[in-house]
Amino acid sequence: MRVELEPVEGTQIQRLTVVDAGSANVHVGEVVGYRCPECDQADESLRQIWHEADCSLAGEHGRAHYDELEPTLDAEETTPELRPEHEITIVKYNDGWVIGFKCDSCHNADETLGEIVHDEVCGLAGRHGRASSTAMSRSSN
Repeated sequence: MRVELEPVEGTQIQRLTVVDAGSANVHVGEVVGYRCPECDQADESLRQIWHEADCSLAGEHGRAHYDELEPTLDAEETTPELRPEHEITIVKYNDGWVIGFKCDSCHNADETLGEIVHDEVCGLAGRHGRASSTAMSRSSN
């Protein structure tokens, strides 16, 4: 999937609008997330952006309740998000610059694949202290 970065009126935040869906389950013109150009943090909704501590917008958009969540990764096991049976869309801008990732199952997104907080009904829930984790095919368009 390829997106266009459009400014959100009244802020420096950028809206990620689909310009080429590729094989992703999205439509051209659909907004799939928001990004802070200052600290490069992104999420599926403006209110969920978790700005870096040195960003001028730090603390402005919330997510304080995620502070205690840490990924539970097993060094011996492949990260479930990278298993071929789970669909993850890579969000690209311009000439292939990767600016985020979107889970095709629960539609949650983040600028880093390992930071996506999956909904409890998602097969990847549990990577951040939620329900157990199972997997579902990967897409890179």
